[in-house]
Amino acid sequence: MSRGKHTLQDLCREVGKNHVYVGQIQAGLELVKPEPPTYYTRGYINFIRKCTALRTFGVQIGDIQDLFRKEIKVLRLLNLHTLSKSPTWFLDSCTMDNKNPHKLLLTGYDIGFDLLRGPIQAGLDFGSKEDELFESHQMGESLEHVVDLYRKQLMKVKRRVEEERPTIRMAINWSNKAFDF
Repeated sequence: MSRGKHTLQDLCREVGKNHVYVGQIQAGLELVKPEPPTYYTRGYINFIRKCTALRTFGVQIGDIQDLFRKEIKVLRLLNLHTLSKSPTWFLDSCTMDNKNPHKLLLTGYDIGFDLLRGPIQAGLDFGSKEDELFESHQMGESLEHVVDLYRKQLMKVKRRVEEERPTIRMAINWSNKAFDF
């Protein structure tokens, strides 16, 4: 597998799922499906790995979709969409490292403030954009409001993962003993 040029087969191998499973995630989240000569980026693969992990913990695709849409809204309000012409701009830099409290869970973007505790820094703008007829805040969109909705959905997903974690640990322990022959 060459660096930066990952096929659907590579993606499936890395997430440990078949193309039907991956396709369901892609369809559920309305993701672009790269076709040669365009390939999957490492960030795209990391994003699908995160979604697969959440599904393993029993997080519904609708809850992942809701969280993902809120992340995209935050990124758009910060004008991060203006920094790239890629149709997968929101996935291309995704890493598996989420220890940083400034990073969005799914896309991995560092937005410059603590998502769960800190106040939102007003005036953050990571890129230029074409002039709109109305400002975002005039249309009822505010970064503070969208981040608040994101936080609520993130906590819902986090609770689900925490509830399921002991059961998954038990299942792993059992499987190690039951199939150790």
